Amino acid sequence: MRVHPTLVPLGHPLASINGVNNAILVEGEPIGQVMFFGPGAGAGATASAVSSDILNLVSQLISLPESKIENSKYKIPNLDPLLASFHQQYCQLAPSEELITRFYARFLTKDQPGVIGKLGTCFGKCGVSLESVVQTGFQEKLAEIVVVTHDVTEGNFHKALDQIRNLEAVDSIPSLLRVL
Repeated sequence: MRVHPTLVPLGHPLASINGVNNAILVEGEPIGQVMFFGPGAGAGATASAVSSDILNLVSQLISLPESKIENSKYKIPNLDPLLASFHQQYCQLAPSEELITRFYARFLTKDQPGVIGKLGTCFGKCGVSLESVVQTGFQEKLAEIVVVTHDVTEGNFHKALDQIRNLEAVDSIPSLLRVL
């Protein structure tokens, strides 16, 4: 499970969620894709609920002797059951380096020959296949280059970025987003 900003194609079901609505898309075997959506709670209601949950946890923790907390193995008596979801015993999280996704990256570089080639070489050495590379214009005398990858492991993508950050021609990487 992941939660993060992601670029969504206009034709994707999540792209049709507008206004105050929230949505969650669940995909799995054998169910396929299922989407749940509806009105969000709004800033005030959400902040109040989060604050309430935190205060509930704190009140339970400070009411226990320290020895019970250390030996409780995450079991806090009188804790609201909705806040006590523990699934470490049957659920194993994959390391983020192994997750597969597409990426959008925007680079600001010196405007000189060979920069796009150097970016491509760094990505290629790390096993990152590029769907598109476009120089979109200039920003404060720097070339603006946008890259969209094919599916790639996050680990390989970040290895390539580490190499790219060390290129003399690269000024900054102002935008990195996952792409659905």
